[in-house]
Amino acid sequence: MERSWVIGDCWLGCERTGVRVLWLGPVQWDGYSAPFMSCASCLARLMAQASAYWLSRPRIGAAS
Repeated sequence: MERSWVIGDCWLGCERTGVRVLWLGPVQWDGYSAPFMSCASCLARLMAQASAYWLSRPRIGAAS
């Protein structure tokens, strides 16, 4: 999957503006949508948090 970084605003946590951001998907609420964008440092934090979650979960089909 190709990722295109653009200059924009980070919606993920730091709320910085005018930085390189990556589109993560749409935010949808009450019939409206907006682009959900993240800067590299916030995306790295999100990926680390998701990885920690996945690694802490039991694997399906794993022997007990």
